[in-house]
Amino acid sequence: MSGFMYEVKKIMLWQRGLFYIALVLLFGTVWLALSDNPVDIAMEQYKNEYDWYLEKVNGYCTEESSLYLEQEAERIAKAKERQNSLLENYYDGKISESEYKKESREIEKVLERQNGFEVIYQQYLYICENAGNRCFLRTNGWMGLLGKGTLNFILFLGILLIVTPVFCSEYSCQMDTLILTAREGRKSALYKLLIITTAVLFLSLCISLIEYGFYRFKYGLPDGDYPIQSIRYFADSSKDMSLLEGYVSIGLLRMFGSVFLAILLMFISVLAKKYAVTLLSGAVSVMIPYIGLSKTGIYRLPLPLPFLLGTDFFAGDIVMSDALTGDEKIVFAEIGTVTLLTLLFVSVLLCTLAVVWILRRNSNRWLMKSGQKKRGAAFVVMFGLALAVTGCSGRGKTGSVVYNSSAGYDCMGYEIIQDAGDFDYSLKNISTGETYPLARSPMFGVFSDEEEICAFYVCPPYLYYTTSVMESYVNRVGNYNSNITKVSVVELNLNTFEEKTIFEQMTNSGRSLLGIDYETGDKWKFLDFHHAFFLNDDNLFFIGNDGITKVNRYTGKTVKLDIPVNGNISFDGESIFYKNEQGVLTRYDVSGNETYTYENIAAYDFCMDEQSIYYISRTDGGDLYSCGKDGNNKELISHIPAMSVTCDTENIYVLSKESGEEIALPKSH
Repeated sequence: MSGFMYEVKKIMLWQRGLFYIALVLLFGTVWLALSDNPVDIAMEQYKNEYDWYLEKVNGYCTEESSLYLEQEAERIAKAKERQNSLLENYYDGKISESEYKKESREIEKVLERQNGFEVIYQQYLYICENAGNRCFLRTNGWMGLLGKGTLNFILFLGILLIVTPVFCSEYSCQMDTLILTAREGRKSALYKLLIITTAVLFLSLCISLIEYGFYRFKYGLPDGDYPIQSIRYFADSSKDMSLLEGYVSIGLLRMFGSVFLAILLMFISVLAKKYAVTLLSGAVSVMIPYIGLSKTGIYRLPLPLPFLLGTDFFAGDIVMSDALTGDEKIVFAEIGTVTLLTLLFVSVLLCTLAVVWILRRNSNRWLMKSGQKKRGAAFVVMFGLALAVTGCSGRGKTGSVVYNSSAGYDCMGYEIIQDAGDFDYSLKNISTGETYPLARSPMFGVFSDEEEICAFYVCPPYLYYTTSVMESYVNRVGNYNSNITKVSVVELNLNTFEEKTIFEQMTNSGRSLLGIDYETGDKWKFLDFHHAFFLNDDNLFFIGNDGITKVNRYTGKTVKLDIPVNGNISFDGESIFYKNEQGVLTRYDVSGNETYTYENIAAYDFCMDEQSIYYISRTDGGDLYSCGKDGNNKELISHIPAMSVTCDTENIYVLSKESGEEIALPKSH
């Protein structure tokens, strides 16, 4: 067996190199499939409608496509205005049912693709900012492939596990001494370098190809010759390249970053000769800059990390508003081509010096030069690297309870109160007057500027409430303060008073935390504006002024539901009940994502309990009716013209249109 094949067998089989490569590829693929979410959810939700418009305007924005979109926007706006006017005329008795249905069908033809048009129109507004280098295309695939800019931890850990034992295994059993006495000692080190470099390049290439195949299969990667500025992440980039060229360039940089990390690990292992020191030093060389430095600083270091990230070498300036002063601040300065080439040259030089030193350290003793020269290369590499471096809870079964957003709740004999002096929240027993302090969010900063309870939801024996806290502290990396807003959902057992946090999410940061620029975008911003919520075993539903957002409790996936919130929202654990834009009662199945419209129930207001729906009819002058959850078994309850309705376990409460007084009607009425 040749020396090269012996090293291949030792590294790939005995040191489990093949096993780790297979494990990285498997876990990388599974994690990619589980964690991926489309950047533009509406583009996938209304795919057919969006594609219908995209076929008409695909490519660069021309005068014809611009005129077409503007005219279509005006046509849809007039149709929606006409639809609302038509509905009011029908309910007021000004037109007949046949006239209403006839005109409604004509309006529906105009509005049948309005959701897809809203997506393409938002893309049109973005393109108009710089029509010369932006095009209409499906962006979710390219955004997923190019626009992440985060460290692939699975690949990083895989390289650590594969490379660390290569030399350390020999030092642990003093095999290095025996190898140094052989005439093939120098070749042994060279074989190791070649095998590891090839394995790491193969692993990085496979990860890039898997990502490309995944996004091509899931979203499609059309129009790779369009400018890279066509996707928002690279909006202000000055690089003249296409989307496909950007993918290839980023992939090549990540492959170099993987090789750079592998050489650094081998250099440390030969220098330290210890497993633990090599693993720790390799992890620190990547994680400390990743956690402790700003993105601008990271991308100017001759270290593996910026190349492992890769994406922002081609991004433009990123500007954010200061949370305290409102002034705009550049949080990332664009990397120029000269800077990139200089960084690449320095990194290649460091890699070359490290390789030369590794080979010299593993050469036969009688071929070695003086010890002073032997240590020179190591000193140069160490000095270069030193300069570079400076610088939700477990699942719990919830009960079945009907939620009405417009109704008040009896928290099993308790009420939430807030102390006017110190702003602490407590739970007060109505019958005994005893109070129980509600848990405040754990603080990871020095002090809390503002904390409040935003909303609560009762599902006996549990009380769920959301807290919002702004936490501030002095940044120990920089010299300014950071402000973090965090929203939590707390579960309180009202029988045992046991508490636990079932969901917690950072929504924004004023500047940075330990040098990290948190770019959460708009994904979690809705939490800052929610005023009510409800939940089941699988999802949390947050109600804000602009709609309802569903959050999976275990994956964190968010979906914006197309549900208006200008009236009561009811939830029975399986379906959400609401009035659509035409005032017609509608049910949305949260598990099947199906919508059912109660065509014969047009309501001013409604509420529900476990058995029935109570609603004020618009077609019968405000009379109060009840029906089953399926819309059948309609019964008249009251002829009193009413404006709103709520209910509890015993009574139905209506607000009289004439007197303005609340009238209680027993459910047995």
